[in-house]
Amino acid sequence: MASTHKRRNFSEDDDIMLLRQDSLEMPFQARRGLVMDRWNAVASALRESSEFSRPKIDAKRACNRIMLLIDAHRNYDKASAQASGVDEDVNEMILLLDDLLAAYDDAKNADQRHADESRELANHSEAMGSLIRAEAMESMGKRKRKNDEDEGVPSGGKLMRVITVMQEQAKVELDFQRERMQKEMEERRIELEERQMEPQLMAEQLRQQQDSLALLMRMMIERN
Repeated sequence: MASTHKRRNFSEDDDIMLLRQDSLEMPFQARRGLVMDRWNAVASALRESSEFSRPKIDAKRACNRIMLLIDAHRNYDKASAQASGVDEDVNEMILLLDDLLAAYDDAKNADQRHADESRELANHSEAMGSLIRAEAMESMGKRKRKNDEDEGVPSGGKLMRVITVMQEQAKVELDFQRERMQKEMEERRIELEERQMEPQLMAEQLRQQQDSLALLMRMMIERN
C-alpha cells in the first residue's frame, strides 16, 4: 500500500523564524571548528519553539535551507537590479536576507583573504628557509676552503663542527616542514568535519532545490 504521508515544506513563517535565529547566531562568522556549534544552536532554538512547524530540524537541515534562501535571494537581487523603475515591496524576509547575504559574502571574502595570506606566508617561509640553507652551505664551503688552504685537511674537531651545523640546519627544515604539515592536516580535518553534512543531505538538498525556484517566484510576485 502506497504511503499517504505528505512532504511538509518550509512555510514562509518557518523561513522567517529560521532567518531570525540565524541572524542571532551568525554561523558564517564563527571560527573554524565552531561553525557546527552555531548551527546546532540555531536548530535547537527552533525545535523548542511551538510556532515552528518542523520539529525534526537539525543543524544540517538548517544550514541547507539557509543556503537555498540565500541563493534564491541573490538571484532575486539580480532580477531586481534589471527591473529598473519598479518599486520594491521590502518585507521582513527580504531585510533579513539582505543582512545575511552581506554577512555570508563578507565571511567568504575574509576566508579567501586568510587563505591567500597563509599561502603567501608559507611561500615566504619556504623561500627564507632555502635562502638560509644556501647561505649556510656557502659559508661552510668558504670555511672549508680556508681551512684546507691554511691547514690542509680539516681536523676532526672542525669536521664535527661542520657536521653539527648541517644537522642543525636539517633540524630547522624538518621542524618547519612538520609544523606546516600538521597545520594543513588540521585545516583539512576541520574542513571535512564542516562538510560532513553534504553527503548526508543530498536527497533533501535535491528536494529543496525544487523549492528554491518557487521561493524566488514568490518573492518576485510580492515585490510587484
